Amino acid sequence: MLGLVLALSLTAWILLALGLPRHHKAVFGTDPAPARRRLLRAAGWCLLPLGFAVAAADRGWGQGPIFWAASLVIAALAWVLLMTLWPRRSWAVAVPISLLLAATALV
Repeated sequence: MLGLVLALSLTAWILLALGLPRHHKAVFGTDPAPARRRLLRAAGWCLLPLGFAVAAADRGWGQGPIFWAASLVIAALAWVLLMTLWPRRSWAVAVPISLLLAATALV
């Protein structure tokens, strides 16, 4: 289940970053519409507590929040490195990684 928490955290960071005009322009080359910006940020903020709930359900209240916080740090680092190395292709690399993590967690 830790892979699912990592996948949720990475996807949340992706959505939150793409909800910002500067990051959206770096990835897609255009400024996002205000409605799209709100939708991306709302989806990102919804995934963060979902990841917390999955971590707490899997590891309990003693270790779950610690694993959730660690997954946030790892996912943020991965997203920052991808945005730095391949700004135009970062989402195309990060989304399959996120799906792979989620798939391994569910098996």
